[in-house]
Amino acid sequence: MNDSFVLFEPMQEPFSLPDQLHEATNYIKKLQINLEKLKEKKNTLQEIQRANMRGGSKFPQIEIQQMGLALVVSLITGLDCHFMFKDCIRVLGEEGADIVSANYIVSEDSILHTIHCQIEESSNGARISERLKTFVVSQFTVMAGSFDIGAVPFNADGWGPPDAAVDGSNTTNLPHNVPFAPFSRSDKLGRIADWTRNFNNPARSKNPSDAVFDFTNDDSFPASADDDATFRLVDGKPPPRPKFGPKWRFQQQRQLPQRKDEEVEAKKREAEKERARRDRLYHLNRSNPHGPRREAAVFKSSVDIQPEWNMRDQIPFSTFTKLSFTVPEPEDLQFCGSLEYYDRTYDRTTPKSDRRLERFKNRNFFKVTTTDDPVIRRLANEDKATVFATDSILSTLMCAPRSVYSWDIVVQRVGNKLFFDKRDGSQLDLLSVHETSQEPLPEAKDDINSAHSLSVEAAYINQNFSQQVLVRDGNKVNFDEANPFASEGEEVASVAYRYRRWKLDNEMYLVARCEVQSVLDVNNQRSYLTLNALNEFDPKYSGLDWRQKLETQRGAVLATELKNNANKLAKWTAQALLASADMMKLGYVSRIHPRDHFNHVILAVVGYKPKDFAAQINLNPNNMWGIVKSIVDMCMKLEEGKYVFVKDPSKPQVRIYQVPTDAFENDYVEEPLPEEEQAQPPAEGVDGEEATATTDDVNDIKIDNQA
Repeated sequence: MNDSFVLFEPMQEPFSLPDQLHEATNYIKKLQINLEKLKEKKNTLQEIQRANMRGGSKFPQIEIQQMGLALVVSLITGLDCHFMFKDCIRVLGEEGADIVSANYIVSEDSILHTIHCQIEESSNGARISERLKTFVVSQFTVMAGSFDIGAVPFNADGWGPPDAAVDGSNTTNLPHNVPFAPFSRSDKLGRIADWTRNFNNPARSKNPSDAVFDFTNDDSFPASADDDATFRLVDGKPPPRPKFGPKWRFQQQRQLPQRKDEEVEAKKREAEKERARRDRLYHLNRSNPHGPRREAAVFKSSVDIQPEWNMRDQIPFSTFTKLSFTVPEPEDLQFCGSLEYYDRTYDRTTPKSDRRLERFKNRNFFKVTTTDDPVIRRLANEDKATVFATDSILSTLMCAPRSVYSWDIVVQRVGNKLFFDKRDGSQLDLLSVHETSQEPLPEAKDDINSAHSLSVEAAYINQNFSQQVLVRDGNKVNFDEANPFASEGEEVASVAYRYRRWKLDNEMYLVARCEVQSVLDVNNQRSYLTLNALNEFDPKYSGLDWRQKLETQRGAVLATELKNNANKLAKWTAQALLASADMMKLGYVSRIHPRDHFNHVILAVVGYKPKDFAAQINLNPNNMWGIVKSIVDMCMKLEEGKYVFVKDPSKPQVRIYQVPTDAFENDYVEEPLPEEEQAQPPAEGVDGEEATATTDDVNDIKIDNQA
């Protein structure tokens, strides 16, 4: 027994047998204390897990997507964790991020929070993302864990505990082994309490103001200071060696210049190694699409910027978020087309009783721009308004802050009138898919899951879906005029064009062509419907399989779609509000097989009231009209001519170019230019900001309607 234990440190005289037994007993007691701590931690984690299984608190899920200087934070929490939304905004503010927009939507027992912000430097994105993830996990752990402070006695005589509380008989409820840090009034206290700090990570530098909250070296809490490493059977530490030998000590003055040269050469070699390592990682990320690290997606401009174009202005989306304008109720100028009735049996569609998506090749669909519309031309000649557009163009402008892909809109100033047009073959005729998703899509254009292929597929699905869910028995609602774009005897899709006029000010009116796709009689009242379809192409991109989750977790499916297709859903909602539709029907359409993009099935159809749905996705109508009003006022100050609004493919901003009058016409052949020959945006200044001014009309102001 005497040879089984040795001393912790070398001593001059060995310990006696009772002393060694005493040390061993103390060590065993410390092990028991650590074991009790582990048991308590295990019980706490089990309680958290049982609480999650009961549905009381859902573990939050956070995803951060970075596109250049733009940062999109998506946070899904339970109903009892809504406070994390404001905390995340506070953390982003502390990191110097500029909040562009922040919204949330409540879906059953979950809340989807979305924050669009802009950071100062792209290199800060990884650090901000790591801090947000650590913060959310720590907040949920603190909230889910139980902490009982016991009975707190009340002192009626003044501050502090009463005299009876400090009595020896009443000390049973007092906490034991609670760490504390002694301080004085001269100490700098960084914060009252910070649950997000991690003092166990030596790689991160510590803030001196946080030293007050570091209890790792506090002797008042022995359980955290004592460790198994303090008990050693054998002293295996090597003897200390001096840092410098005699040779350097006596010859350091003579070798100092040579040593400096060697240090400079060593730093150069290290810099070359670091540069080679970065190049190797870059090529590795580009060649391995399934690796954990992905390069940020590079988007192209929707239109080639020609050298003869003159950039007049650029507007960051951050200025749009603070605009507000109230418009009075619109008036209907004309109704054209015919509508078929909606088939209510599709409301009972489920993944188990899905329906095959049919194809309607004989029905014609029209995507006519503003200036080619004969009704708008007649209204312009009659001076019914000064601004003319379509619902698809207006919704693109209204929801511009949510867009990621590039888009373009042609603006023509003719006299005192303003026309908003789209190009032939414009991206506005298609529907974006996974535009705001963090999971990048394949870049190859011939891939069935590329952004362009999915846009064409989504447009094809929406056209067929809008005609299949109708009662095709010949019973239609015909309006005063027929479809203005159809030829005689031509079969057209069920659509009604609603030409409406809004009053922007005392001398300015806006006329827009709005669309509704169906009609429904509810309680002897006619209701107009808009029909749109969300499409699932591969469950691995969204993370949810609609066939398994639509019946049991429909709210989670909708929340995921709001995260991945925020811009598309906002544009559909804006179009329904412009048309004053009573109901918007959303269909869930999926491929029969992930690799078959020709055959689809309808899994479910859900109806929403446009105003209620807009409130859920935080789409403010006053902000929508504020954006339109500011753009119209800015365009009215331009001279007559043709202009094009181009959304920057890599930054949250829109640029305004003045183009030739024959641009985008039938006789104008637009040849794509190589990237190095395209007109580049202005260079950034010394301070990192772009050397150009924005228009005064979109400053941080609120426009009040005086009409």
